[in-house]
Amino acid sequence: MACLDTDFLVELLRRNSRAEKKLEELTLRKENLTTTPLNACELFKGAYRTGKQIEEAKKVRELLSHLDVLDFSVSSCETFGKMINILRDEGSDVGEMDTLIACIVITHGEILVTKNIEHFSRIPGLTLETF
Repeated sequence: MACLDTDFLVELLRRNSRAEKKLEELTLRKENLTTTPLNACELFKGAYRTGKQIEEAKKVRELLSHLDVLDFSVSSCETFGKMINILRDEGSDVGEMDTLIACIVITHGEILVTKNIEHFSRIPGLTLETF
């Protein structure tokens, strides 16, 4: 299963050829495509910052309709509580939002597809792919 990070989803919306090629690869591998509720929030935040809010929000809804949005469970919350403290103790904090995203992905046993490998690679137990 492949969880698509915000940067990947934005590049799909922009019709970036590398993102489209990666999507094709994931589809050929028959990966179940997912995202987190937080990634969806980030997409809508971006859509409503534009001058074309209705049009951009519609594109986001259309994109999300093709993905499973992972549950933000109590287990994910507990994983976050542990992880944020581990990262802070190590001086490797990546911010609460990205730590939350990572913990949802870890809890569901998924791969995170992102361009931000250096950033997310600080999180133990998170499997990453780039595009």
